Amino acid sequence: MTGSSQAGTLADIYQQALAQDPQLKAAQAASLAGAEALPQGRAGLLPSLSLNGNTTWIDSDAGNYNNHGYTVSLSQPVFSAASWFSYKQGIAQSEAAKLQFDQAQQNLILRVTESYLEVLRAQTTLETSLAEERAIMRRLDQVNAQFEVGLIAITDVHEAQASFDNAKVARILAEGNLDNSYQALERLIGQPISSIDSLDKAYPIENISPSDPDNWVEKARSGNLALKVAVANTESARRQAQTASSGHLPTIAITASHDRDDGTASGDGWTETNQVGLTLSMPLFSGGATSSQSRQAEYSHTQARFNQEDTQRAVIQDTRSLWRNIRTDVLSVAARQRSILSSETALKATEEGFNVGTRNVVDVLQAEQQLYAAQRDYANARYNYVQDLFRFKQQIGTLNPDDLIGLDQWMKAR
Repeated sequence: MTGSSQAGTLADIYQQALAQDPQLKAAQAASLAGAEALPQGRAGLLPSLSLNGNTTWIDSDAGNYNNHGYTVSLSQPVFSAASWFSYKQGIAQSEAAKLQFDQAQQNLILRVTESYLEVLRAQTTLETSLAEERAIMRRLDQVNAQFEVGLIAITDVHEAQASFDNAKVARILAEGNLDNSYQALERLIGQPISSIDSLDKAYPIENISPSDPDNWVEKARSGNLALKVAVANTESARRQAQTASSGHLPTIAITASHDRDDGTASGDGWTETNQVGLTLSMPLFSGGATSSQSRQAEYSHTQARFNQEDTQRAVIQDTRSLWRNIRTDVLSVAARQRSILSSETALKATEEGFNVGTRNVVDVLQAEQQLYAAQRDYANARYNYVQDLFRFKQQIGTLNPDDLIGLDQWMKAR
C-alpha cells in the first residue's frame, strides 16, 4: 500500500477493496472456520485409533521390578444417534458458513457502491455550493454598486450579504463532507484517494420488469442470502436438538486392541494380548444434565425458527419497499429534471423584474437558491435510484460483481 493520493474508477476501487477490505477478510476467515464443522461432525462416524504406553516401577513383597508396555486400540461406532445428528448438524453449519461469506461479498459490492455514491453526492453539493456562492457574490457586488448611486436601500445590501455569508458556510460544510466521504472509500481500500469518476447524464433511469411486486417477492424468498442463512441456522439448531435428545440412547461400537507388556514378579518376559469385542453403552443417569441439555437445545431451535420467520417477513417487506422506491425514484428523477428548467425560467423572470424595479434582491436570491437546490435534488434523485436498485438486487439475491462493472461503464472521468 502507498501513502499517495490517487484517482480511481468504481471497478478499480472494488478490486482494491476485494484485496484490502478487513470486513471481507474477516468474513472469509469465519467461513473457513465454519466449514470445519463438517469434517468434525463426520469424524464421529469414523474409526478412532489410539496408542497408549506405560512404564511403572513396582516395589512389593514378591520383588522389585519395572513393568512397561503399550496398547493399540481401535474403535468403530456401529450405532450412535448423537454422532449421526452431529454429522448432519455439521453439514448445516458448513452450508451456513458458505452462505454468510457469499452474503459478505454482496455486502462489499453494496458498501463500495454506496460509498462511491456518497462521494458523488458530496461533490455535487460542493459544486452547487461553490456556484451559488459565486452567484451571490456577483449579486452582492451588484447591489453594493446600486446602493452607492442611491438606486436601492441598505436593507437590500444586508440581505445580499446575509445570503453570501450563509452560502459561504454551506460551502465550508460541503468541503468537510466531501473529505469525510473520501475517508469512507479509503477505509475500504486501505489507501488515500483523491478523485473519482462521475455518473454519466445518459445513465438510464427506468422501471424494473416485471412490474408485479409479487413476482419479485417470490424471487427474494428463494434467492435472498440472509434468508438462506436463517434457514441453514434453523436446520443446524434442529440437528443440535436431536443430538442432545440422543444422549438418552445407547451406543454400540466395535473395539479391537493389541497389548504388549513386559515386567512381572516372575520375570516371564513379554506377553501379548489381542482383543476384539462389541461394546454396548447405555446412559442411565447423569444428574439431569442430559435432560437439561435437550431442553436447552429445543429452546434454541424454537428461537432459530422464529428468527427465520422474522427474517422472511423482513425480506418481504424490504423487497416491496425497494420495488416501490425504485418506481418513485423514476418519477422523482423526471420531476426533478423538470424542476431545474422551471427554476431557470423563474430566475430569469425574477432577474428581469429586479432590473426594472418590480422585484427586489430578496426575490432574486431566493430564485437563485431554488435553482441550485433543484440541481442538487436532481443529482441526489439519480443517486437514490442507483442505490435502491443495488439494494433491491441484494434483496432478491442476484447482486454480483457484474452489476458493479456495468455501473462503472456509465462512469465518466471528470
